[in-house]
Amino acid sequence: MRRGFTVLELVVVIGVILILMALALTVTSTVLTGNDRRSMQGTFLLLDQAIASWQAQTGRELSFGRRTLPTGTTGTPDFTLSATGPSAGFDIYEENLQTPYAICVILERLASNPEAAEIIAKIPSTALRLVPKTTGVTAVEPLPPGWTSGDAQGDPNQMPNSVDLIREVCDPWGKRIEVVFPGRLARASELSATGSSIDREDGSVRTLDEAKFGVCRGRKICFVSAGPDGDFGRLDTDDEGIRKATEDNIFSYELLPRPQQ
Repeated sequence: MRRGFTVLELVVVIGVILILMALALTVTSTVLTGNDRRSMQGTFLLLDQAIASWQAQTGRELSFGRRTLPTGTTGTPDFTLSATGPSAGFDIYEENLQTPYAICVILERLASNPEAAEIIAKIPSTALRLVPKTTGVTAVEPLPPGWTSGDAQGDPNQMPNSVDLIREVCDPWGKRIEVVFPGRLARASELSATGSSIDREDGSVRTLDEAKFGVCRGRKICFVSAGPDGDFGRLDTDDEGIRKATEDNIFSYELLPRPQQ
């Protein structure tokens, strides 16, 4: 007569099965996260190539800065874009002193150049998201309200009126990527001054996003994904929880450490 399993034996067997299932789920999750990270890096590489192509064709950097009057000028700034560059100094302007929308502007600038546009067309459809410009202000990740006006003074980034759908790049976890820009080149008086707001490696004035994530290398734009937790975090705070959120961020390249203040 065959003896049945005792309760203890059943408990042990079930326990072993649960442990094996947990291990399998952990391995699967790790593999999927690794694939997502590689996919994100592939998108970053295409963006880097498109920017390099744009800059080679235009013969200048894709520039970025605050919405202010150029040094030595008075009156109302002229934000009109031209073939030789923006007359007020920059191709892309900070929106309310933040740059969560910068990737949208970058894509529009790149699309204006045939060779760069050909490269960004290779970005996987899973990484591109289209947001209606007229309703984008109420989206999960809102767009600036000024983008619906088409007025150069109210919207210096001048998202084209003909564009009804704004393109943005999102990571595998559905979050719009951020952009860390190198700052403008410092003036001689700034370079000779003391303080840590000037990047001594490349002579640029550090941007707010460089304070958040790290310093750009060689005046190269850096792209950032918030990673699996969907939280970018930031380093310019004493809150350890916020700082820790940066640990799973994905960068297009390793930024330099922020200098001690």
